[in-house]
Amino acid sequence: MIEGMCENCYFERHPLVSVERCEVLRCKYCGAVYLRGRWLRARSLSDVILKVLGEYGRIAGAVERVEVREREDGADVELAVRGSPHPALQPRELTYRLSLRYVYDICNACREVLSKREAALLQIRATPRALGEVERKKIMSIIEHELFKLRDKNVGFVSEVKELRNGLDVYTTSPKLAQHLAHALRKHFPSSVTVAAKAVGFRGGRRIYHMTYSLHILTYRPGDVIRIGRREAVVVSVGNRFIEVRDVSSGKHELLSTTELLSDSVMLVSGAPES
Repeated sequence: MIEGMCENCYFERHPLVSVERCEVLRCKYCGAVYLRGRWLRARSLSDVILKVLGEYGRIAGAVERVEVREREDGADVELAVRGSPHPALQPRELTYRLSLRYVYDICNACREVLSKREAALLQIRATPRALGEVERKKIMSIIEHELFKLRDKNVGFVSEVKELRNGLDVYTTSPKLAQHLAHALRKHFPSSVTVAAKAVGFRGGRRIYHMTYSLHILTYRPGDVIRIGRREAVVVSVGNRFIEVRDVSSGKHELLSTTELLSDSVMLVSGAPES
């Protein structure tokens, strides 16, 4: 008996691993963590986790194994530690499972990169209705998810997002990232992407261009009445590539592409009520 407890109970009451704080401040771009007043980077995510546990917790023993399953909002950690909470007890290898939550910010190094003039712009516009709050939140969620997936790739950063009455402007430090985000968003909305290049100077004898990717999102709803040239049609269903309409006069159904619906010959006559 140790302090009135059997060995198993003593190990249970005195764990080898304890964590006082489960929130970790992490750079949303490079993955550095903020510890002891400075941003730290490590060779692997396991090393980062051990540094965090060393700062915000206690490990009484030798770490035998670390397995980390990362999520967008944090990480689930499985930690195998060999040790003993009391000199009279033989060391054991025990496994502990912890959950850490990330609080995202931007480290100093990434802020310096982001402070440079953007290289590309992703313009997001909607027609015939302006983007609603639900669509805006969905767009930002998709962008954040894509940035998380690309965190280990050298594709640049989002330097600023401007909320506009008729859409969003997303400034990036590389055309490749703006293009990637445009096509990622297109998978989730009925939309079309156009590209424009503007020469802004020379570097090393080569002309430098500022790229603009324009994502035009269609905000038609089933029940909308639209005019196509001289005829009218009712929107039946909305897909990411095509919108099905029914001709008011003939009753014939047809599929219109997003490109066709963005032409000047198509306009909204009367809107369906919001569901």
